[in-house]
Amino acid sequence: MSNPRGFWSRLGRAVAFVFLTALALLLMVPMVWMVLCAFTPQSELQRAVPMGGTFSALSVGTLTSPSQLGSWMRTYFTLENFHEPQRRTGLFDVTAMPRDEFERAPVHGWLFAGVRAIRPADPQRAREPVPGGRLLLWFENTLFIAVATTVLSVLLNAMAGYAFAKIDFPGRKTMFWLVIGTIMIPGQVTVIPLFLLFTGVLKWHNSFLAVILPMVAAPVGIFLMKQYIQSLPGTLEDAARIDGCTEIGIFGRVILPLSKPILAVWAIFTFIGAWKAFLWPLIITDSQDMYMLEVGLKTLQFTAGARNIGVVMSAALLASIPMVAVFFLFQKHLTKGLTVGAVKG
Repeated sequence: MSNPRGFWSRLGRAVAFVFLTALALLLMVPMVWMVLCAFTPQSELQRAVPMGGTFSALSVGTLTSPSQLGSWMRTYFTLENFHEPQRRTGLFDVTAMPRDEFERAPVHGWLFAGVRAIRPADPQRAREPVPGGRLLLWFENTLFIAVATTVLSVLLNAMAGYAFAKIDFPGRKTMFWLVIGTIMIPGQVTVIPLFLLFTGVLKWHNSFLAVILPMVAAPVGIFLMKQYIQSLPGTLEDAARIDGCTEIGIFGRVILPLSKPILAVWAIFTFIGAWKAFLWPLIITDSQDMYMLEVGLKTLQFTAGARNIGVVMSAALLASIPMVAVFFLFQKHLTKGLTVGAVKG
């Protein structure tokens, strides 16, 4: 006699699998559309039905004939959105910049400073355009800010989490709940006070420090660190204290090595958040050489033209590659981040 409960259980799993697969494919539609637009000629994107000619020319005969398929690919898929030598309307053409300005960029400018001091500047060479130079600067600025923010955020939040979890000081619980309470404050509310602080008091307008520092300390990061470190056995710290280790030594030699899982989780989330930052970098920077990638992509819509969809999509495709790589490389840690900290504290 068959087991009805087992049958319905298998049926439920099958239905859930089909539903989740269909939902995943639906969520992939914007990504597929972005990739197609990045390699589709502008003439096709500006039709009444974008890519109407591309799909209408695709048939069974086209797919089964190598010659017809090659002709179809050459007609409807192109790299002109990335580089168009005749009209110079491609992504690398629109984001070109003079070589002299490129060599004085904020991040890598020090590499060329010594060369300029030894070798006299050539005015003609200085005016030569660097294809995609500004786009490269946006990537470079974003990587620098994301890495610096991640390192500082992991260290600072781990130190705060260790203090709240293992050090008994007056007002510890009150301070911890005050920190957690700031999660309810929308980030948009703090924009004006932060802007007045960094521009009026610290005079750090249009600097990387002004972009990095507000993203370093995070209540969520402190909470996760505190919850994880609190679950570590206190006997290890007692043994370290007996051996004469200071609190800093305990933190660096005992707590940090045992907290690698939560450190990795928070580092990934912080890197992704810093890479995708838009509002605050847009407000605090006004030089294109200081722009982060998201801000640069927004200005690209005006630089390339309102109807130049292919250029914007090609830039978005390049910008999404690092995030896709991070997801596939660290998906185990990203999944763990959904449940980390969910321990009794």
